[in-house]
Amino acid sequence: MRVLRMLLAALAFASLTSAVRASSGTNFSDQWWNPNESGWGLSVLQQADVLFIDLFVYGPDGRPTWYTAALDFQPQFPNRIVFSGDLAATAGPWFGGFFNPAFVAVGKVGTITFEATSTDTAALTYSVNGVVVSKAIQRQLWAYEHFTGSYYGGLVYDQSGCVNPTDNGHVEELGAFQITHAADNTFTLALQSNYGTCTVTGNYSQLGHMGTVDANYACSYGINGTMTLYELERTGAGMTGRFIAQNNACQVAGRLGGVER
Repeated sequence: MRVLRMLLAALAFASLTSAVRASSGTNFSDQWWNPNESGWGLSVLQQADVLFIDLFVYGPDGRPTWYTAALDFQPQFPNRIVFSGDLAATAGPWFGGFFNPAFVAVGKVGTITFEATSTDTAALTYSVNGVVVSKAIQRQLWAYEHFTGSYYGGLVYDQSGCVNPTDNGHVEELGAFQITHAADNTFTLALQSNYGTCTVTGNYSQLGHMGTVDANYACSYGINGTMTLYELERTGAGMTGRFIAQNNACQVAGRLGGVER
């Protein structure tokens, strides 16, 4: 699994490098934590190339303390996904009384950096009044998403290293597809596209709100191989995700998605 995560991270980095925008790659919005240190964590909300972070930890007196930050994407680091910004502490009126914004005070206490090490893991470094903290964090799972449904959309991908060099390049395989996501997290995607039919079958796992499926697949037009679906997300309209594949003809990397019917 660790090798898989590193591979997915490399793909996300490649996507960012070509576009030089965080918003074209992985969405880091989620609840994050270190599973070996349950009790503190951070909430991350991504909007375009900015991460807004709420960091909840404990002060020197052991009492709950929180800090906030708006982190900007740093495109100057090649093949890395780095966000950084100032870390602030806020004081204000008691929650049980009238809230007067004039009594709110915001002060910089240090800096904070969020560097993705894969689609689901990151290195967090922050400082508070000269104390520097570095932690390995990952998305926190609260509940599994369920993808069972009928969709219309398809797969858009690029092929490389093909046995027949004329097959290298961009492909759009569009049509209807059905997903069966069972209670035991077996996962089947059956696509009926402009090329024919393909069936993808594997096992679903999830960190945070994003899922991954390690699968085998076979198509009616003679293509078969292994596929990893990742960054699978349920949306109000349907579902989206990304994938990599190795088949008997090419290496493949692309995106999938569909509107639920």
